[in-house]
Amino acid sequence: PALYRIKHLDHARTGSRWKAYPMYDFAHAVSDAVEGITHSLCTLEFEDHRPLYDWVVDRCCRSDDHLTERRRPRQIEFSRLAVSATVTSKRKLAALVQAGVVDGWDDPRMP
Repeated sequence: PALYRIKHLDHARTGSRWKAYPMYDFAHAVSDAVEGITHSLCTLEFEDHRPLYDWVVDRCCRSDDHLTERRRPRQIEFSRLAVSATVTSKRKLAALVQAGVVDGWDDPRMP
């Protein structure tokens, strides 16, 4: 599978600074391993991607003593969750945080 894509075009935000961009499956696993994520919850469409996720995490965790098997990121897939009368969109929740409607991501009013 592809881990990076190379585009010889200017990016809308970074201009000509970068030409190589990580693919989601690669970036997702690396960021989870580096940021100390223990459980990555994904929809079922990512189930086929788990072997690549595990492969990348294994290479990120190979020399890090602080990433024990117990703290190693784990991808868990589930079918789409429809919760009524609750906002679950990360984009909409981020807007609430940025507007000061809630005190932050750990505000008890956040789902």
